[in-house]
Amino acid sequence: MMINVAVEIADDLYFFTKKKYHDKNFNISFEGGRSVKDLVESIGIPHVEIGRVRQDGEFVGVNSLIVEDCCLRIDAPEPGLPANNIPLRFILDVHLGRLAEYLRMLGFDADYSNDRDDAELASLASGCEQGGAAPGGILLSCDRGLLMRRIITAGMLIRSRNPEQQIVEVLRRFNLSGRVRPFSRCFNCGGLLENAGGLDDLSGDEYSRIPDGVRIWCREYTRCTRCGQLYWEGGHFIGMREKVRKMLDASTG
Repeated sequence: MMINVAVEIADDLYFFTKKKYHDKNFNISFEGGRSVKDLVESIGIPHVEIGRVRQDGEFVGVNSLIVEDCCLRIDAPEPGLPANNIPLRFILDVHLGRLAEYLRMLGFDADYSNDRDDAELASLASGCEQGGAAPGGILLSCDRGLLMRRIITAGMLIRSRNPEQQIVEVLRRFNLSGRVRPFSRCFNCGGLLENAGGLDDLSGDEYSRIPDGVRIWCREYTRCTRCGQLYWEGGHFIGMREKVRKMLDASTG
């Protein structure tokens, strides 16, 4: 049986749609049963970019079957964290190394490696790594095909190729400005930082890693609890604070 559907998509979703679906309203016809998720992804929109869906004015889930001669309204997600108990942990694809650094600078758990393939990224984000013992997280990717994988339950397609715009996209999408904790994580691995005390509190190896010029003036250090990297507030810190301020201003402006 041929099913005809009148589709209306929110303005924010035009970015994803294939060229032939760039009108605000369009019709699609198909044979047999089809879910909302399947139909929307055929238009070019990953399921993680779907907000509320209304079928003839009634809210339905993305796995609901489409009924004959209906009107389907697809909204973009509302700003905020996913509603399915996904931990606030970001998994980033290989193209987003600088974004990972910015997320860590702001205090967010950002899991990044430059040698992971799509299957590993999907497995990490879904919590299927280590036999299901991994926490899972929110997948950030420039690849819409990766975000369409069935096991992905939370994610976002990064639109800009500019890292300073990318961090603003993420902060706005997940409404994160109130959760920012600058300089609380390691830039290298994302581990949490702890107070390492002064020079007398450091191990011999740690002491040797502090430049002579820094030992003269710096009295307080922090340490990554995961990789052991040491940090201190040098002259570069003023510029980093200003970068954080600009990120937050842009995300709330």
